[in-house]
Amino acid sequence: MLFDLRALGYFVAAFEERSVTAAARRCFVAQPSISMAIKGLEEALGTVLFERSRSGLAPTPAGERLYPRACSLLAQSTAMVRDFRDSPRTTLGLYLQDDVLVQTAAPLLAQIDQHLPGAVLRITASLDEAQLGLVAEGCQRAGDAFVPLWREPYVMLVPESHPLRFRKGFALDDLQGMPLIERPYCPQQQSFARLLAERGVVPDVRASAAREELLLHMVELGLGLAIVPASHAQHARRAVVRPLEAGTVSFERHLGLACAAHDGPTRAMLEPLAAGLRARQPQAQAA
Repeated sequence: MLFDLRALGYFVAAFEERSVTAAARRCFVAQPSISMAIKGLEEALGTVLFERSRSGLAPTPAGERLYPRACSLLAQSTAMVRDFRDSPRTTLGLYLQDDVLVQTAAPLLAQIDQHLPGAVLRITASLDEAQLGLVAEGCQRAGDAFVPLWREPYVMLVPESHPLRFRKGFALDDLQGMPLIERPYCPQQQSFARLLAERGVVPDVRASAAREELLLHMVELGLGLAIVPASHAQHARRAVVRPLEAGTVSFERHLGLACAAHDGPTRAMLEPLAAGLRARQPQAQAA
């Protein structure tokens, strides 16, 4: 036999108010609703719960026994609903590689919100702390699942007031003695430095940036030139873009989404997220 929780609530109100009228007022219902609920409980239990009189309701021994149990059932039902409604929200740790612009990551954040509505997004300092990463190919952890997004070349970013802005392009040998701003956070930095060293090219390093957004501002201020991914150049308003001719060397990056291979829920999101991001990056070449 299942008890009607609403009927139990009406019984508790009648027990505490000692009046059908007061119980109806408290529960915002008509008096017959209270009376019918009590009658239904009495029939179900086969006992009388109240003695009725002109002065109101007087609980019987059976009513006294039912009251604490009814209160307990009502409290448990309320707690159950609260536990489900207030269940912990999903948290997703997201790592953005240091040479990824916030503008580049913005569409990804929107995509995540669509796939995990209401989730708490936590930007992490490393890929090891995250469930999902936006990284360049080769920067994912060993064994990670990796879905490529797009590939793009690196270009030369020149301050709009710099004399070298008139050059149509730059070869690696042209970087000899050139005022450059380093990007030590870039995964390609070591490969690029090694390539220059092999050719005996020594640029004039004028500054070192901590993040890509800062680097773009440093170029705009005229501190030096910088080699950046092509998509980043459009965010430097007071600079011009020139192609970087690396000869037979392919100097580009492949961005993609990475997650631990054993993380089933996150791995299932990789392809849908990637498809949405590719659709928002028409200027990039599909990887």
